[in-house]
Amino acid sequence: MNPTSWVMITMSISMSTILITSTTHWLMAWTCLEINTLSMIPIISRTNHPRATEASTKYFLTQTLASITILFAATLNALNTSNWEITLTTEETTMKIITLALMMKMAAAPFHFWLPEVAQGATTLTALTILTWQKIAPLAILLAAHNNTNLTVLNLSAILSILIGGLGGLNQTQLRKLMAYSSIAHTGWILATITLAPNISMLTFMIYTMTTTPILLMFNFSSLTTIKDIGMMWTTSSCLMITSLLTILSLTGLPPLTGFMPKWLILNKMVTFNMTLEATLMAMSSLPSLYLYMRLTYIMAMTMPPHPSPSLMKWRMTHKNHTILSSTLTAMMILLLPLSPTI
Repeated sequence: MNPTSWVMITMSISMSTILITSTTHWLMAWTCLEINTLSMIPIISRTNHPRATEASTKYFLTQTLASITILFAATLNALNTSNWEITLTTEETTMKIITLALMMKMAAAPFHFWLPEVAQGATTLTALTILTWQKIAPLAILLAAHNNTNLTVLNLSAILSILIGGLGGLNQTQLRKLMAYSSIAHTGWILATITLAPNISMLTFMIYTMTTTPILLMFNFSSLTTIKDIGMMWTTSSCLMITSLLTILSLTGLPPLTGFMPKWLILNKMVTFNMTLEATLMAMSSLPSLYLYMRLTYIMAMTMPPHPSPSLMKWRMTHKNHTILSSTLTAMMILLLPLSPTI
C-alpha cells in the first residue's frame, strides 16, 4: 500500500474514533462511524486474496446496516423530541433500536455472525485492530447514553455473548477465529455492567485490550495460524511460550492473574444490585471459554508435536523489536491483580 494512503487511512481511523468519544450529536457520531468503517475496508482487503475480499465485503455490509439503523433511529428520535443529543435520547423504542445496532457493530450476540469470518479473512494485525480499536467507537456511544439504555436487552445479550463465545470457539482450529469468539465472550462481560457501573465496563475493555494485544502480537511474531502451530512455539522461543501461556491464562480470568479483576468486579456489582440469577448464568456460561483457553495452554506447554526434521530446535528469530510492547503488556496482565482493592 502507498505510504501516503496508509498515513491517510490510519489518521482517518484514529481521528474518527477520537471524535466519537467527544461528540454529543447523533449526526456527528454517525458520520464518524461511516468514516471509520470506510477506512477499514482497504486495510482488510489489502492482501488481494479472495478471503480478504470476502471479509471486507462482510465487514462493509454489516457495519453499513448498523450505521443506517442508527441514523434511522436518531432521525426518529429527532422527529419526536426535537433534539439530536446522544445523552438526551429518552425514547424507549428508539434507544432499543440504537442499542441493537451498536451491539451489531461490537459483534455482541445475537449479531456476532460476521466477526469470526472477518477476523479469519484478515491478517493477524488487522484482526487485532478489529477486535480492539474498532470496538471503542460503539462502546463510547453506549457509555454516553448508558442512563437510557435498556438493562434487559443488555443482560440478555451479555449472557448470550458469553455462552456463544465459549461454545463457538470449541470447534475452531484457526487461531484468529478462536480469538474472535474470545472477543465475543468478553464483549458480553463489557455489556453486563454498562448501565450499572460504566467505569467497570471501561476497565474490562482496557484489560481485555491489553491482554489480547500481546497474544496476537506473539502469534504474528511466531507466524502462528492454527492450534497445532502453538505446540511448536517453544522451539522458536521458550520465553515467548511462557509469556504467551500466562497471558492466555490471564485472558481466561483465573486468579491470581490480572484478568480475574474485571470478572470479579462485574459479578460483585451484579450481586450488589440483586442480579444474582444473571451473575450465576454469566459465571456458568463462561465455563466453555475456560475449557477453550485451558486446551490452548495444554497444547502449548504439555504436548510435543512430531518434528519434520531431526533438529530439536527450529531457527530462532532474531527480530525482537516488537516483543518489547508484548513483554510490557504481558507483565501488567500477570501482576496487576493486587491493585484491584484501590479501584
